[in-house]
Amino acid sequence: MTGKIYLSFEIENAIKFSIIVLGITSIITQIILLREFLSVFYGNELVIGVIFTNWMLLTGLGAYIGKYISRFKNKIIIIITFQVLVALLPIITVFLLSALRNIIFPVGAMLSLSDVFLSSFVLLLPYCILSGLLFTIFSTFISEQLKTNLINKVYSLDAIGSIIGGLLFNFFMIYFLTTFQSLFFLMIINFLTALLLSFFLKKKYFPGILIFLIAVTFILINFKYDLDIISKQLLYKNQNIIFQKETPFGNLLVTRTADQLNFIENGVPLFSTNNIIENEEAIHYAMIQHTDPKTILLVSGGISGVLDEILKYNVNKIDYLEINPWLIKIGEKYKLIPENDKITIINKDARLFVKENDFIYDVAIINLPEPTTAQINRYYTLEFFKELKEKLSENAVISISLASTENYLSEEAIQLNSTLFNTLKKVFNNVVIVPGGKNYFLASDGKIGINIAGKIEKQGIKNSFVNKYYINDELLSFRSDFITNSLDSKAPVNRDFLPISYYRQLLLWISYFKINILFFAVALSLILIILLFILKPVNLGLFGGGFAASSIEVILLISFQIIYGYVYQMIGIIIMIFMAGLAIGSLYMKKIIPVFNINNYIKVQISIAIFSILLPFILLIMDSIKTNPVIVHSVFFLLTLLIAILTGMQFALASKIQKKNISSAAAESYSSDLLGSAFGALLTSAFLIPLLGIIKVGIVLGVLNLLIAVIILLKRKKYLVSI
Repeated sequence: MTGKIYLSFEIENAIKFSIIVLGITSIITQIILLREFLSVFYGNELVIGVIFTNWMLLTGLGAYIGKYISRFKNKIIIIITFQVLVALLPIITVFLLSALRNIIFPVGAMLSLSDVFLSSFVLLLPYCILSGLLFTIFSTFISEQLKTNLINKVYSLDAIGSIIGGLLFNFFMIYFLTTFQSLFFLMIINFLTALLLSFFLKKKYFPGILIFLIAVTFILINFKYDLDIISKQLLYKNQNIIFQKETPFGNLLVTRTADQLNFIENGVPLFSTNNIIENEEAIHYAMIQHTDPKTILLVSGGISGVLDEILKYNVNKIDYLEINPWLIKIGEKYKLIPENDKITIINKDARLFVKENDFIYDVAIINLPEPTTAQINRYYTLEFFKELKEKLSENAVISISLASTENYLSEEAIQLNSTLFNTLKKVFNNVVIVPGGKNYFLASDGKIGINIAGKIEKQGIKNSFVNKYYINDELLSFRSDFITNSLDSKAPVNRDFLPISYYRQLLLWISYFKINILFFAVALSLILIILLFILKPVNLGLFGGGFAASSIEVILLISFQIIYGYVYQMIGIIIMIFMAGLAIGSLYMKKIIPVFNINNYIKVQISIAIFSILLPFILLIMDSIKTNPVIVHSVFFLLTLLIAILTGMQFALASKIQKKNISSAAAESYSSDLLGSAFGALLTSAFLIPLLGIIKVGIVLGVLNLLIAVIILLKRKKYLVSI
């Protein structure tokens, strides 16, 4: 075997199909693994950023190693072998993730940031290395056979595969297949692809692959055990799993412990049934403040039992909002929702509902977890409280909560509670904190107070715990004053475009593990500075472009969520538009930029910088005209497409102008792009947006890429000679 395979039309198309299948497999595997990691770890933006960073770093490392593997003459054997391994690894990885969690770490223990980093690094390593290797090997193989540089062609075919994979997952798999069924589907199409290549190339291992494929298919058809249930049961020991489903809103799991049902979404506990103390505190602290509450808005958690607590009052109407309809289906199945005509169940995001409806409420209860994510943070902002107040009656009461600080107030907890208190005070005349299982923040323009037990007794409400026998109003008032007096009056207000609360929540979480977040941020910044010096000019440009592209994608998703209050249905669409833009920019770059040289490369870099600086101001305009959704949606799609086209053009230009062999050019270009994307995903979502706000982040991205453009300009003569 000489390695020279003169490609027939069938073989060439089989190779192209194999590249597309790699794109399909990578995007679906990435989505599934991210959701599974969130189910096992902690579902905040920093964890998501760490996992994305490891994914891109390892894939980039694989692409870089690929330039050495590509020196082997018999590349087609490597391609077919790796295609089979790529088919099997996602299934093994997902199962090991659940199986090893309670073996390596104590059952129920909260994992630190270093635990998350190391665990995801080790588990992602095999698949990501192989997928990165395949990109370089495909680029080298097809370019050698057709005797022209086709790195950008492989890049665009991979992007096309990602588009197809995104469509498959978001519009089919998530509704009709379980996690392992989706992974088995990927396994089969990869096996078929390897079989196709082997058949056209008349390889002797064609019969072996065919027999293996038939055997695996037969096993799957006759397999009696549900791997989804088995893997989750390993994760949730001593709990009986009664429901599990991948929904468009996340991985939803319901377990039973004795008579209690526990609802978990993406690994984050939402609520549990039969938690009488928490249910009574969540409702009565707020309800008892109003003299005659008739219309109630309840955001989430109704199936935990709080609806029964609200019905103890002489109310006329309860609007119960739950964005995930599967929660309601479970509630109805297990009869957790009272059969009462006063209750209206609405499956809609609360912010969108508040914007679109003109109902007026006497009490609004925001029964959500702490602002651990940018999604939940939207319910803790100044803008939301202002929108909500417009839908409240005179002297109406709202309730929202944070984790309890009953016994100890750390600096991180003080700042988090201070931000929420100060934000509420910007909108309401009176704010009090009622300490209990959580810190309940009550806000109103009317009179509110801490004499909970006295009011409950006066109105004759029959409670098991929130009553004079379990609550001492004087002690409650003392604890409330202690917390309030400990707050920082200068703490910043939480805003949509400056989500400081979820950054404070992140710091509180990190403080549990004695990690110095400043050290972490400085270390990342130093690595970034070092890369600016050691990367060669063109690769430095790809790093900056990848950094900007992934950051802008995060900004667009969060901004859309802020403006319209929902993003779930849009995530798949925005990602697909982004991948389409990459393919367009890479495939049709020659029609846009006919001459491949360093000067045009610099122009693209500057275009990315200008786009980054203008983006936040465009988003502010979109926020001001959000009542016209057609225009706003169209602009978001156009912005996504434009940055992706620029990124695709930049990659295609880089792959053409580098004076290197194909394998080195492919490996270094792809790894530099992924390295920048990794840093962008992590730093922007976890640090830059919470600390600086979306406006300043756009400017930072623009300045970074302008700086890189200047560096390339200064070094272009050296570049033209040496690269």
